[in-house]
Amino acid sequence: MTDKKSFGSFIKQKRMEKNYSQKDLAELLFITEGAVSKWERGASYPDITLIADICRVLDISEHEFVTASTDTDTRKLKHEARLFRRIRGAWFWVPTISYGVALLTCFICNLAVDHTLSWFFVVLAALLCAYSFIPTFTLLFEKNKLLVFTVSSYLCICLLLLTCGIFVGQTFWVPTACVGTLMGYVAVFLPILLYKTRWRRVCVSLTVGALFLLTLLLLTLVRVYAVFPLFSSWLITGYAFLPVFFCGAIGLLCLNPFIKSAIGISFSTTIYFFAEFVVNWLFDQNDNLYQVDFHNWERCVSGNVHCIMLLSFLFLATAFLLVGLYRKKKK
Repeated sequence: MTDKKSFGSFIKQKRMEKNYSQKDLAELLFITEGAVSKWERGASYPDITLIADICRVLDISEHEFVTASTDTDTRKLKHEARLFRRIRGAWFWVPTISYGVALLTCFICNLAVDHTLSWFFVVLAALLCAYSFIPTFTLLFEKNKLLVFTVSSYLCICLLLLTCGIFVGQTFWVPTACVGTLMGYVAVFLPILLYKTRWRRVCVSLTVGALFLLTLLLLTLVRVYAVFPLFSSWLITGYAFLPVFFCGAIGLLCLNPFIKSAIGISFSTTIYFFAEFVVNWLFDQNDNLYQVDFHNWERCVSGNVHCIMLLSFLFLATAFLLVGLYRKKKK
């Protein structure tokens, strides 16, 4: 602890900042006014049993009490913490009260105008959906906030879609819309959620696999109200996902990165080159899309473009392969 005189000056300064007289401070600490006077004159130190009470009454930390100086960093942290709590409270209560007032207003208006509750439920679902984003239900949880946000916001969106479907009297499109929304959520949030788990190494592969299954489900749901060859659509979907699955598998191998890139580019380019041929075969089309004639771009533009892209990417793959082999040999 610092010398008695400096300590006494510090106690007097903090007492005056609180607008306490020596008598007021003594009464708050249940001691005599003379004891306070001795501290401030530098005649004595407070008893050790009074330290906690003095810090509480004068709003100082124990570190400030011992050093007899203002701990600016600690006070700044405390101030920022209080400010954060106020902002967080405002972030929660201002939208919550606003949503509540809007909901009550719509409730009264719907009853007054239509004498029943109809579009009110659409407003209710829309406000719940908005609430899931701002201020979000994550404020009610201490852990797994991203998971809570993902699940709560998605379920609220699905509820809004269902409510709108019921309101307009057509719900056949709701499952399709919900699955389509889920695909977006899986693409954005699933890799992040899996990254901090034991599945982090294969999080991208699992995400692509989930998107593939959801695409098949989406096609199946669309087939309920739209006529098209479902099995052929499944096959072309699998064909489209082949490069992604293949590149994901190659990425797990212990190979030179340049060699892995060369293999992935070659395979993906080949799949892309024959994509339109596969589509024509699956859907019984007879378009001649692979005719190559660089002297006749008007009739052979598709074949020429396919050929140029195939050669360009194969050249790039060859370059990657040569670099990879060179680096491997150099080691």
